[in-house]
Amino acid sequence: MVGRDFAAFFAPFALLLGAGLIAVGVLSVLGVHFLASVWRERIALALGLALIVATEIAFAFSGMSLRFLNGQRADVLQCRQEAETNFPLERHKNSPIINDDIIACMKRNGYEWTSDHWRCGEAPVATNPFCYLPTKGFDRWLTRLQMALE
Repeated sequence: MVGRDFAAFFAPFALLLGAGLIAVGVLSVLGVHFLASVWRERIALALGLALIVATEIAFAFSGMSLRFLNGQRADVLQCRQEAETNFPLERHKNSPIINDDIIACMKRNGYEWTSDHWRCGEAPVATNPFCYLPTKGFDRWLTRLQMALE
């Protein structure tokens, strides 16, 4: 929770500072100089770009990200709800029917079951979002990275 609050508070300031540094660098290319040397203005441009890219990466990996690991959690919950709706008599029995239905639903949504993550090893059940990985390459890479930082 602290990471999300940190990102939400500092992101606007980081974006404004990054945009200002980029503006100083771009204006120096156009002949308007704000700093003592052209090299400092070029460094300001590079730092501004780096700050904006770092802020975007922080958003991608924070709890404010709308997809990837958070989306995977939402997909697991949706599949669980569908399975319990499809098999209401199996709901409180710790039934393999519901677990198999959740795994099949996640497969239809583009995930595959994997027990590679240590949090899946703690509780290898169908409702554990750490037991799935997306099948698409970039989504898989980013989800693995988010799981490692979780």
